[in-house]
Amino acid sequence: MREFPVFVVAGADRVAAVVAAPEEQPRGVVLLLAGTGRHIAIGSTLSARLSERLAAEGLASVRLDYAGSGDSPGLVSQWDPAEIGATTAQARAVLDVAREALDVKAFAEVGTCYGSRIALSLIGDPSCAGAVCLAPPILDVGGLGRMSRGVRDGRVGALVRSNATLRRVVGAPARRLLGVRKPAPRVVGAFAHLDRARLVFLYGARNAHEDHYSGRAQKSIDAAVAGLSPEERSRFELHMIAGGPLTTFDGLPPEEQEEIVDVVVPFVTSFFEPRN
Repeated sequence: MREFPVFVVAGADRVAAVVAAPEEQPRGVVLLLAGTGRHIAIGSTLSARLSERLAAEGLASVRLDYAGSGDSPGLVSQWDPAEIGATTAQARAVLDVAREALDVKAFAEVGTCYGSRIALSLIGDPSCAGAVCLAPPILDVGGLGRMSRGVRDGRVGALVRSNATLRRVVGAPARRLLGVRKPAPRVVGAFAHLDRARLVFLYGARNAHEDHYSGRAQKSIDAAVAGLSPEERSRFELHMIAGGPLTTFDGLPPEEQEEIVDVVVPFVTSFFEPRN
């Protein structure tokens, strides 16, 4: 495997990335999209592990640190999976550089948590063969819910938290009213591309709520799938992986990390034409 560290310009941002390629001409490239947080390697430990395994399968990959994280300069006030315009542009810029350098058109994606939202926003590209999403957040906090965070973090929220009576009388009803969650448009919209692309959702069975999995999330997925044709439905899969949560990959035992990689790689390789 050959690796090439690069800095890619994406609008006003400069993004650190690593392109990994097999010794032979790759049959496709995989965009590896991490969740947010601090990572040991550019693009996360999972992305680095996947790049090695994918190269052995004749696939190139590219992974990145979003602007304001890891080796990419910048400042980010908060990471909101409902607001991914800037990071999607960064991912697209990195992908375009990799595809041009490798002379490869077809691509697939692997996204974790926040990164899965970016993957789903790019699945509409006709050259995208499919996406594997680990712990994808299905539900968004609505406008009232986002407003509630501002209230919670302000003086009014501090006053309510400091008083037991106010917490009971005001806090609980306010949480029910303002904590409204609804299916994310980008997630629901991704199912419209199953006429040609494939989509796989993976969650950890242990503490699944930490992977954003819930009964309501499952109902939202079921509703999105219900309107598909049988052929389109066959291109979507959801699996629970023993162990987890997948969002805490770096903290999992080595054998569980290996099991996750073992699950992801066959899905990704199946998106592309077989090796000659």
